[in-house]
Amino acid sequence: MIHFKKIILPIIFLLTASFLHAQKVAVVDVQKVFDGYQKVKDARERLDRSKKIAMEELEIFRAEMEKIVKELKEMEEKIKNPNIDSTALRTKYQEKVEKAKVKQEDMVSYDKRAKATIAQRQRNLLVEHLGDIREAVKKVASTKGLDLVINSSETQLGVFYVGEKFDVTEEVIVTLNATVDK
Repeated sequence: MIHFKKIILPIIFLLTASFLHAQKVAVVDVQKVFDGYQKVKDARERLDRSKKIAMEELEIFRAEMEKIVKELKEMEEKIKNPNIDSTALRTKYQEKVEKAKVKQEDMVSYDKRAKATIAQRQRNLLVEHLGDIREAVKKVASTKGLDLVINSSETQLGVFYVGEKFDVTEEVIVTLNATVDK
């Protein structure tokens, strides 16, 4: 019996100690939080409007290029006509070709700048709102007495399964959106 007590008492002590130091863990799908955050939704709408404006500007460039190409084709036909003095026309044709080259370069340059600006704004979107998300996660963790909150987004390879009772994603979204001025 003494031998039995020597084994059982340490086991009971260890189990009690482990329960006293148990960690409360939860997960949050940061991508889902990001998608559900109203400030991010608003920023994405602004970004989409910027993309639309850039596309409209490119369409204007394309229309101008098409007009120049059409004028060049008409000039080519006139240059081929032997009844028309083409010396002055050839000079105008060369000027128009140069104008087309400049317009093409402007269009390509604008396209590159617009894409770079939009890409930078997309990167800023993440950085800009990640701090808010962290604060909301801290607030939910504090309220629930959590010791550890792990990102469970599909892009994260560390979490392959989590039970629903550990997921605080919706609570974080609600906390974030509660701070958004409507």
